[in-house]
Amino acid sequence: MPVNVSITSTDQTLLRQDIIEAAFGMGVWGINTTLFAMSFYVLIKQGVTTSRARGVLLALTSLMYIGACATELAYLLKFSSNIQGLGEPPVYLEPGVIYYLILIFPRINFMLSDGVVCWRAWALYPANKPARGILVLCMLGSLAALITASVMGTESLLNEIPDSGTAVSNLVYYIPLLFTNIVATALIALKFWQYRREIKVYLPSEEKQKSTSLVERILVLLTESGLLYCLFWIISMLSGVAIMGELGAAIFECVLPQLAAIYLMIVILVVSAQKSFDMNGLFPSPSSQISDMSLAFATNQASSSSNDSITTDVVVKCNGPQIGESFVEKVKRESRWNIHPERSQIGVEAV
Repeated sequence: MPVNVSITSTDQTLLRQDIIEAAFGMGVWGINTTLFAMSFYVLIKQGVTTSRARGVLLALTSLMYIGACATELAYLLKFSSNIQGLGEPPVYLEPGVIYYLILIFPRINFMLSDGVVCWRAWALYPANKPARGILVLCMLGSLAALITASVMGTESLLNEIPDSGTAVSNLVYYIPLLFTNIVATALIALKFWQYRREIKVYLPSEEKQKSTSLVERILVLLTESGLLYCLFWIISMLSGVAIMGELGAAIFECVLPQLAAIYLMIVILVVSAQKSFDMNGLFPSPSSQISDMSLAFATNQASSSSNDSITTDVVVKCNGPQIGESFVEKVKRESRWNIHPERSQIGVEAV
């Protein structure tokens, strides 16, 4: 005999919300999958065995993609479970596999994403202990916040405490992550400003307005992408305190782990494209290969330990001349700028 299921207006609202949430989640997951395949291909083509930085990036993107897939699978299972429970009275259940999947994997992605941002800033300050110490403290703060928010959320669920939408745990969850990204982006922007100030000293007056080096373009990219990521966390924080409504908060909760992974993959692809364009312009040869992609900046190998070198070169390998110990040496060879030999290394004093 057919069974009549009575669906209340509340059930209809929840079902509509689940459908929209699942649609957004799957759409963003499709974008994530496409970008992962592209970034994976780029890193493999450039050779992960010859560069530790590329190997680290490949491992990070793979882990974040796996975490995003696990999170999306958990939300789909949750969606299926909610459909099966339509028309039935709500029953309290202990936290199960779905809950812990949603609890663990997004937080892993957030920590890895913050780690990448701090890693880029860390590499730009090879001899600056205060700057590196600040980055370490920020990462520890983010880790502590994620653990605290997880414990508080699980405790509230076990004790059947309803979420008011403005819980302190929501702010504890977002503010340290936002602060870490702001600090790391500010340090990258400071290094970019120092680079611009120092490099202009060595340029002829007619070149100062039109010259843009590869290092400068990448520093601009890292700064701008960091600012956009900070804006992303601000919007996420607003969704976490119920300002954007229940549906908006649910959508953001579903796609946040995906966006954290997408951010890293987009940066990898854009940096690779910029380096490829730069090398093709410098060495127009049919056999020119795409330059070696690395978000890490080579640390200064000079004997002086008191300076942070702006020559934290982007590691670039191609068929033509390579950027080696000093970016200025590369500038002298490729652009023939008039640089005094005694000032062949650009540096700024440690903060």
